Amino acid sequence: MAAGLTLFPGLATAAAAAGPATAPATAAAAPAAPGEATAKLAGGTIPGQPDLSGAFVPSGPTRLLDTRDGTGTGGDVRPVGQSPLLLDFSQVSGNSSVRPTAVVLNVTVTNPTGDSYLAVYPDNGVRPTTSNLNFSPGQTVANQVTVQVGSDGRVAFFNHVGTTDVIADLAGYFTLDKAASTFVANGPTRLLDTREGIGTGGVRAQVGDDASIGLQVAGVAGVPARNVTAVVLNVTATGPTGESFLTVYPSGNAVPSASNLNFSPGQTVPNLVTVPVGPDGKVAFYNHVGSTDIVADLAGYYVSGEPRTGGVFRNRGRPTRLLDTREGIGTGGVRAQVGENASIGLQVAGVSEIPARSVTAVVLNVTVTAPTAESFLTVYPSGSGVPSASNLNFSPGQTVPNLVTVPVGPDGKVAFYNHVGSTDVVADVFGYFSAGDELGLSALSFSQPTVDASTGTAAVTLTWTVTASNPEARQNGGTIVIRQQGDAPDTYVGQSRVVTFLQENSGYGGASFVSGNAASATYSYRFAVPRYAGAATAKWAVSLVTLHEIQTQQRQVLAGSALSGFGNVLTATSQVSTVTAIQPYLSLNLNGRPPYVYTGNNAYVSYSVGIQEQQSGFWKGMLRLTGPGGATLSASFENSTYDGQLNYPCQHDVNHPSCSALVLIPSTAPAGVWTVSEVTLTNNAGQSKSFTGLTSLPITVTSNETVRADGFAATPGELNSWMGPVAFKVSMYVSGAQNGVRSIELRWAGSCSQSSTYPGGGPNGSLAVSATLGQSRNGSPAACTLTGVAITDGAGNLALYGSDFFAPGIGVQVRGLPNTTPPTVTSAALKVTSIPQSQAPYPYFVLYAQVVAPVAPVNEFRCYLYDSTGKVVGQNFGGTTVGADGKALLFVPVPYGIAVGTYTVGFEIVDASWLSTGYGTPGGQPVPGGPLTLEVTEG
Repeated sequence: MAAGLTLFPGLATAAAAAGPATAPATAAAAPAAPGEATAKLAGGTIPGQPDLSGAFVPSGPTRLLDTRDGTGTGGDVRPVGQSPLLLDFSQVSGNSSVRPTAVVLNVTVTNPTGDSYLAVYPDNGVRPTTSNLNFSPGQTVANQVTVQVGSDGRVAFFNHVGTTDVIADLAGYFTLDKAASTFVANGPTRLLDTREGIGTGGVRAQVGDDASIGLQVAGVAGVPARNVTAVVLNVTATGPTGESFLTVYPSGNAVPSASNLNFSPGQTVPNLVTVPVGPDGKVAFYNHVGSTDIVADLAGYYVSGEPRTGGVFRNRGRPTRLLDTREGIGTGGVRAQVGENASIGLQVAGVSEIPARSVTAVVLNVTVTAPTAESFLTVYPSGSGVPSASNLNFSPGQTVPNLVTVPVGPDGKVAFYNHVGSTDVVADVFGYFSAGDELGLSALSFSQPTVDASTGTAAVTLTWTVTASNPEARQNGGTIVIRQQGDAPDTYVGQSRVVTFLQENSGYGGASFVSGNAASATYSYRFAVPRYAGAATAKWAVSLVTLHEIQTQQRQVLAGSALSGFGNVLTATSQVSTVTAIQPYLSLNLNGRPPYVYTGNNAYVSYSVGIQEQQSGFWKGMLRLTGPGGATLSASFENSTYDGQLNYPCQHDVNHPSCSALVLIPSTAPAGVWTVSEVTLTNNAGQSKSFTGLTSLPITVTSNETVRADGFAATPGELNSWMGPVAFKVSMYVSGAQNGVRSIELRWAGSCSQSSTYPGGGPNGSLAVSATLGQSRNGSPAACTLTGVAITDGAGNLALYGSDFFAPGIGVQVRGLPNTTPPTVTSAALKVTSIPQSQAPYPYFVLYAQVVAPVAPVNEFRCYLYDSTGKVVGQNFGGTTVGADGKALLFVPVPYGIAVGTYTVGFEIVDASWLSTGYGTPGGQPVPGGPLTLEVTEG
């Protein structure tokens, strides 16, 4: 079985610009829930299409995170510092079969202590070079965030400077696992302005203390009267009289414990809001304290059912900066603010991996910075007039971000209008919506509605036809997913089978192209119906179809009930599974590292689980660790196939897979020893079995709270190792150790090794251990970097430093002495100066050279024999050593058949650093004591 325990940094970092700010490259850690912290099943996206987030399910608004009271952190009440907080969204649907690909959140920071920014991003990679919120000490700032969910179901919240409380309210999620709503860009159009009586039946009045007003959205301003599930509004509070907040929620519901805008008296504050529509076609606006005017501009709406006129969401994974007027990004190199009563255009279609066609809207985080006047910014589709709407409001000198969802103009651009003064504008793209209204299915069915698979695997052909109404269509393709249905709608049992298809292609393990063209193409797939199930009857369904067309770049997603009008269900008679997995084989691959984990950086530990399940095969599993005080951590892993092959995190075959289980070790994990305490394995029949008493595979966890070290140094830091390995000391100051320091383990990148782990006394009260720098060779001085230090005290407490452990840095490098002085010769002589011609067949005669090599030893020579015309008639290259007397032996070649005459010897000596000096050679120095001649005589 493949094996492995591998430590990963929870969040790799990069030099990051946050809105207008810049983030340094620093390691990052995360507060997380104490006790049970679980990495949920991932896999909401499709292999090969990680950018496809699918359709939208409105939900909420629901508060999922509040660091002020421990909501979402398992009761851990603390602000967010420079350690990303990780929040698990994998179960937001309430159905383990419906997994989110991206979430829409209203994120609020409050009580910040520094001028900082917050970045929200998927917990599976590098922190982006963008931000979502910018704020100053004491401010309360909100912004909507649309963010891809990480492969472990988590989203990270990173604060750059100081600390801040963070609040996150869920507005909904995107998924590929059920029928949901698609987005129709529409606007910006003003639907509500309490100052003018717009949307209030002509009533001009602020919304009062602890009061709500309703706004009709269904059937208004181009929004359909039916099947509208949510609207996207840019909501602005202006002229407030109190320190308050505004909550936008579905009409008919109670006011939720969530908020969308926070403001102080006299402020004008905007925010993008995605809100479900109530059963009466309205949304409601609640003001908490005092009174305020409210403005709401429509950006678009989500619609369910047929016809599927909306677009599906495609995330950008890592946001990309498309516009920065300070740097000339997106402006053709022009560095200039947007002036008064002026607009600039920004090309978005066909830029930064956004398709050139069929993009209906883009999701941008727009930031204004360094404005010169009290003004507002409006983002709108290029080619249309400036609408009577706004997205950002600001005062001189402010930096204000806001998420904007804006339709794309017919030229593939969006425009930015500034009202008064001038301002710089920054725009980062987080995703976009792709139209799919020209794509559809005209047929989808199994060749028979039932099959008997109880005596062995049976094969049934699935056939479907894809249509494209645009005459420009050239080639269509997509993906189908087949799963065993569960007992409830939108639930499934067992691994998913992902099958790709492409017009004019029939791939191994995928579907076959049958006939047709881009307007109507038919495909087939031979589905091998599994023999074993959890009951005598199993229903297999096509749970998802994704469609794309290459020329028009349209995308369509049909999932769950959206496929119910077709023959997408196959009923199979099955043999009931009676076998579950046997005890798994667990292993860890340390890659030479000790089993230590530093939790300050949200370390992930990867376990390899070898599984055997001989009937229905393996589906999913859970691995649990138990640590000090009974605290537990766990990770889930799931099997799936992609064009007939197992897909990460499992490999090999369904009956004998080897799977990786990634366990998050959060910064709040108790320090000490953690061991594997339980593994639960579930087969494709939905039958589970738990195993305990397994190989414990202990790891030691620390956050350096007890034992600490600093002042790392190597003495000396530069050594002459050209002659051989050289010893040196690594010292450090250790504090907090109990019962002394038992060992100090060093890890190196380069040619150093540790001589002893037992510490001795170092300079000025420090501790030191011995190490060795390897010999310099191959022309380069040896060098190494200290990449890991593990300090264990007499009580077993551990402290970790260095990049090997994704722990605080060390900053120690050791290098060999570079050589800039080539070797020289003070004297040289031939052992024999005259030979008869008959001895020429003996190829070598000795030359003695007195060598001076102050840094690197001489270890190579080159000898040349020249005739009277200066022509080389013999040459020899080889290795040599210098004796204790400083002499080196060089061998002069005398070729067979050499003519009688006088010959001159030239030579070069080369040291271990590949510096050389020539004597008696063209361009070389004269031989000390005069030329070396060899006389060849007759006889």
